[in-house]
Amino acid sequence: MSTSRAESQQPPYARKRSPPLSVGATTFLNLWVHDSKDLGNTVSFNHACWPGVAEGDMLSITGNGTKDFFFIVQKNDPPKPQLQISIPQSVAERFGFRNNAEVTLTKVDQGQHCADYVELVFQDQYLGRNDMWRLGEHLVGQCVYTDQEVNFIGSIAAKIQNIYIGGRKVPAACMTSRTKAIYRSLSAKVTIFIQVCRELWEFAGDGERYNEKIVHSFLPALFAKWKEAGTNHTVTIMLISRVYYDESEIDYAAGPLQRDERGQWYKDFYKVITDLEVIYEWKPTLVSLKNSFWDFQRDILLTHHYHLHGSTEQVRLVGRLSYAHDGPILEALNLGLNPTETHYIDRSLQLTGSVTMLITPGTGYFRVNKQLLRLTTTRMLDQGFGLDLICLEQPPLHQSPIFSFQGLPPDEKVNDAGSRDMDPLWGGERRKRDGEKESDDEREKVIFWWEPFWISVSFWDKQMDLPFREDRFVARAKMHEIQMLGLLEHDVLSSIEVPYLKDDEDQHSPGPSPTAAQQFDNDIFAVGTEPQQPPVNPNRMSVISISSSTTEVISSSYRVPLEKRASHRNSLTTPKVPPIEESPRTYLSELPVETPTRTRNSSPSQSSIHSLRSNLSGYSSKKSITRDREGLSLTSKLTPSWLFKPFRSGPSEPQTSPVSASVRSGGVIPVASSSPTPSTSTLSTPTLATPTISAALPSIPFPSTSLNLTRASDELASHTPQPMAIKTRSTPLRSNFSRAVDSEVRAALARPGSPHDDSVLTAFTKRRSTVSSLSVPWTSSSPGSKPNPSKPQSTVSYVQASLAARWRHVFACPAYKHDIKWSSMVTPGCLPLTVEYFPSTAELEGSYDVFSYDFVVDPDEMRSFLIKPPQVKGNAEDFRRAWALVVMRGMAAVRLAQGFQFVLQKPKKGQDVQGDDQDRRTTAFRRHQSFMGISDDDIPKPWGAAEVLKSTANPVYLSMSNEIHRISYTGEAIQVRRYVRRMPSTKPFDYECLIWPKLGVGYTEQKTQFRSHGLENYGWNRLDMLVAGYEHQFNESLRYWRTRFVIIPTLERPTTNTGPTGEKLNDEETRILGWQSPDEKDKGVGAPPVRFLPTTLSPAASVRDDVLMHQLDQIHAAGPLQKKVKSEREIGDMSLSAIAKAMREDDGVPIKNNHWHRMQYQNSFTGFDFVSWLVREFRDVSSRSQGVEVGVRLQHEGLFEHCRGHHSFLDGHYFYRLIGEYAVPSTPRLQSWLPRYDTLTLGRSSYLPTTPARQKSSLAKQPMKRRLILSETMVIDIDTNKRSDQAEAVILHHDIIHNPATVFHFELQWIGTTGRYIEDQLRQWNKTIERYGLKLVEAYVTQISDIRDRNAFQSCFPVRLAVPPPAVPDLHLRVPEGTHTAHYFEYALLRRFGFILDVEASDLYPDDVDVVYSYRRSPYKYSQFIHRSGVAFIQVKGGTDGFLFLTNRLMGSGRTRGKEEKRPAVEAEKLRVDLDVFCSDPAMLEEFYRAQVEQLGPMPEGPPEPPLLEL
Repeated sequence: MSTSRAESQQPPYARKRSPPLSVGATTFLNLWVHDSKDLGNTVSFNHACWPGVAEGDMLSITGNGTKDFFFIVQKNDPPKPQLQISIPQSVAERFGFRNNAEVTLTKVDQGQHCADYVELVFQDQYLGRNDMWRLGEHLVGQCVYTDQEVNFIGSIAAKIQNIYIGGRKVPAACMTSRTKAIYRSLSAKVTIFIQVCRELWEFAGDGERYNEKIVHSFLPALFAKWKEAGTNHTVTIMLISRVYYDESEIDYAAGPLQRDERGQWYKDFYKVITDLEVIYEWKPTLVSLKNSFWDFQRDILLTHHYHLHGSTEQVRLVGRLSYAHDGPILEALNLGLNPTETHYIDRSLQLTGSVTMLITPGTGYFRVNKQLLRLTTTRMLDQGFGLDLICLEQPPLHQSPIFSFQGLPPDEKVNDAGSRDMDPLWGGERRKRDGEKESDDEREKVIFWWEPFWISVSFWDKQMDLPFREDRFVARAKMHEIQMLGLLEHDVLSSIEVPYLKDDEDQHSPGPSPTAAQQFDNDIFAVGTEPQQPPVNPNRMSVISISSSTTEVISSSYRVPLEKRASHRNSLTTPKVPPIEESPRTYLSELPVETPTRTRNSSPSQSSIHSLRSNLSGYSSKKSITRDREGLSLTSKLTPSWLFKPFRSGPSEPQTSPVSASVRSGGVIPVASSSPTPSTSTLSTPTLATPTISAALPSIPFPSTSLNLTRASDELASHTPQPMAIKTRSTPLRSNFSRAVDSEVRAALARPGSPHDDSVLTAFTKRRSTVSSLSVPWTSSSPGSKPNPSKPQSTVSYVQASLAARWRHVFACPAYKHDIKWSSMVTPGCLPLTVEYFPSTAELEGSYDVFSYDFVVDPDEMRSFLIKPPQVKGNAEDFRRAWALVVMRGMAAVRLAQGFQFVLQKPKKGQDVQGDDQDRRTTAFRRHQSFMGISDDDIPKPWGAAEVLKSTANPVYLSMSNEIHRISYTGEAIQVRRYVRRMPSTKPFDYECLIWPKLGVGYTEQKTQFRSHGLENYGWNRLDMLVAGYEHQFNESLRYWRTRFVIIPTLERPTTNTGPTGEKLNDEETRILGWQSPDEKDKGVGAPPVRFLPTTLSPAASVRDDVLMHQLDQIHAAGPLQKKVKSEREIGDMSLSAIAKAMREDDGVPIKNNHWHRMQYQNSFTGFDFVSWLVREFRDVSSRSQGVEVGVRLQHEGLFEHCRGHHSFLDGHYFYRLIGEYAVPSTPRLQSWLPRYDTLTLGRSSYLPTTPARQKSSLAKQPMKRRLILSETMVIDIDTNKRSDQAEAVILHHDIIHNPATVFHFELQWIGTTGRYIEDQLRQWNKTIERYGLKLVEAYVTQISDIRDRNAFQSCFPVRLAVPPPAVPDLHLRVPEGTHTAHYFEYALLRRFGFILDVEASDLYPDDVDVVYSYRRSPYKYSQFIHRSGVAFIQVKGGTDGFLFLTNRLMGSGRTRGKEEKRPAVEAEKLRVDLDVFCSDPAMLEEFYRAQVEQLGPMPEGPPEPPLLEL
């Protein structure tokens, strides 16, 4: 190691070229600390201070007692010559550096400090997967540290939370192109399902009920974690339950009854406690949840049926809650997946990610339907989400989580490479021939166990009165009936007898023969070579077993007759419990003792526990022993089972286990048959359970699984059985029992057991003492074997590992099952960008179909708004290649947005992932050329997402669950090859249930269908053409992002009332001034203006205005107003009379009769039309501002005047008329501009082209309908400062005709655009229009009455009218022209409560027109209003049905923070209560109707008689 001092006094030119520094070289420099605003967030280093330093070297800075901070040497450009090294203020505060302090600089090896994983957190923003990819590329080559603030393209903000190297956390490291970034969101959508089942009211081992554990223990701890992390999640809490009914109760329990596979009738109930709310104070929610627990059973078992049948019948209490393992787990999960499957609709720009939690009092075992489980797994894979399962029970002695389902056994004849037909979930379906039905399959269904890899389990067993010891297992047995009896009232304590051991029988018993004793030792302590399963004898077992229907209490000294066994329902009424005692049997043989002294124990159970606690370490790491039938019988003769139970190493066979892990219903797993099956020798893996307790349940003979453990079996066979000494080892307790790997951890998926990798077995066999209870599937290579959840296999199934690899790169270090997964519940992780799984060539050929297409790269024809044109200098080929690269990156970006992942090269065993390019070339996979096109040069080459598409030389592979895309450049064209796995069709699952929404008044029926919306039939070709620029419109088949916004006139008056020229404006004129296009203020100089047509009519009545429709036709016919090419006239040379004559020409200023607020302005024109005419016709007017100056001058010269005399000339919807000699009357109209009509006679129309059935009926009546397009579409660039590295464009749809008294609509649509740019643009627009008395609010894309079609847990609240509106004769004659009278009083009532019109119902439009809005996809059945605050929507049903009320859950506080102190949900609830109270009061309604009738105008008199004709 070389050490040097800074030689800053010597000028750089006087020194010779120094040799490069070696690793470990150090120097001492003076440290400065600078502000980030001055020198940025980078380290400024003067190369002259340390000769030999080169650009790109990695140095560490160490101070007195500080941690090492790393940085990469950049270009030598110090701001001051005397500066040696300067770091940002944030770095100094994080690492404890002081200004003007001496620090030590050391050159370090960059390869030793490269981060494997970097964890970033972000909040209050939508971070798309394309943004994550670009942000990771931006960080490559930078040294990062924990708590560092990261900014990208001036908009995206994130914070580095953790850095991992080799599975351990480090404070700082260097990011390379191979570093994998993990993104976690602090603002996610959280859904919490709480299972309400029979066990919820039972007592846990610490005496606390499970429902109390939820309210008093787990949820407060979760909310405290959220508060500590500073999260801002949108939360939904829901109670889910299933109720079973007997045959005699079916008629009374009418409704959405369903029948399970066992023939039992049931109904599922859901109650929403919290609905998409950001809650800051959780105490009221916990109180409401606690009350709901106690009301839940009464509501679903009694009150629900009372309201269903009414008060005419006798009230009956019917149904019974299910146990935890029969709950509607998958059904609830699919209901929650429905809205997230269309996350791109109503896209929130402040939320990223989704997490679903299930809190259950069970142990993680569930009995499910195979079809639904397959569908759920497919949907979870497609959406990239996981489930956090929180079990309130202690960890069971079987594998958890675990699903059981009935299915047909897999077909043994299927031998396709990589086929999923051998998996019990995906297989078992024979390919039916033509005309063959499912009933023709004669195979018998069997029960399979399957562990879901998409579930992360946490066992919340926080003892309220006892400390939890992770290194110790305490035997437990649960006796629910005795717990619930009440010991003091029923006098049970006196009948429980636990006698002492009897010594006299052992003293006189003859000892065993030497041969028998030797055989006994071999059976107990040696590894058996040919074990057999003993027959199950329930009469010899001392066990308490509780099944789902009955409870059996069996003891060695007392046995309850079968006919007297109490069931769960009537156990509380049992008058007295029979005596319970535990006594040892009398044995004929005596076990030779090893100690000379004997100690009397109080009871056998205490002795067992004492042996367990003192010898746990010694017995945990021994191999499991299987005994044959003779050995078991000898054991039963020589010693009691409880005595030698501690000496058994590992979990024993489930058939011979004398003690159950848990005797509650949740711990009992039913099996297909009860006949014993032979078992083979296995190398068992110890679970969290103690060796003294069996890993399975008694009297339940699970079919054992045959494993192909070649090495393990050879190793076991090489040892001869020898007696083993009973002694204690000093093995750490945690290494034997606590390191149970979780379902989705990296350790379980690091080496998946595939047919191509035989190192998996060795890896897991060597780790059997530490890695236990692996989350592995239950299938093996043998199709005839059946899973055993109590004996997990030592290998990971190839099918399961390949699917679970989708989440592999979100885990930087292994997790363990005994840990609480706070990380995923507090800051849920996003789906990783990369995956290492890539099928083999044989699997591609045998299990995939290939589809391909290509398109030519022609830069001259490509006009894409989704990509940024490259800036390349060179020949035509270089320019074409650069275009191909940006197009390929755009194609990869849109696939990332749909859930695809980059396929990386998989490192071989022992290979360093952070190696150089030479390692990459030498470790590439070797595959042969095949017809699928996969050769040695085409396999995935990148090692990280940042290495993808750096050039067009290598193809890029993107993978989803069942589909792989290969994008490559051939030199002239871009080729896309799609590999789609051949899978059995996933059938839709019909489902019915009862849901009580947050705004509901009870349980309502809900019918839905679960289906997988995969991407197999997605229009990839059209999407790629859109990216390349050969297409320019979004299609509904594409999953593009969309969100609708409305601009609302607020209740507050505008803060400004001055026009552009200083004119004083009223409130309406001020709002019109601010009601310009949201993007107009951000347009360039040469961009055309956006044309609006203001009106005072409603949307439906405006289509009857001929003048307005004529202006609309001009807009669509002429397009944007532009200057004529050959414009030779100059207005400065023209007289006023010439100007007035030019205005009246055919292409002059439109002069006509205008209408505004019941007043007509004859022979008038608008200021907007006049300025547009000036810009278009005269070459000396080049902008609209110059046009306004000309208009002001002409008004002063006396050419025209303001119709009302209030304003000078303004560019807008202000009416002016020619005066004096220049005034010429227009041609009189033959009929009124707006005919009087009754709304009830208008008929119906649609927003979109009519349906075929509608067309047939309409064509029979009239030949054609007039089509009116009332919206305009444009592409706008939201990256006004040009800071982004990609194109940032969105499609804007907006209204053309607008009434200032209603809202203005526009919708944004995009694919791949940075969400933060869109949010920043919306904030800027909202800030601009606020001073005009306007407000920007996000609104639902569809009508609110259809909200349940997308989210079953949301519903509108019905507000009924106690008194229907009165019928007023000739109402249409007493209201202003154009006023709708169908719901006149309902509209007036809504205006009283501050609502304004949003969208009118389709039946209010005339029947002879077809109204089209480019952003509306379906007609509105009811007229929809929105509150002026934006917190709520309401639809008018009319009559006594009243209204439908819905809280605007899309309205967040982020965009308007600082202007609103009140929360939107609270304001909406107050508004709903006030409206409901008013509508429920008949007196208040009648008074309101009376006041409205009095305000109506008088009945118009008949038309006067015409005068007599004079001759």
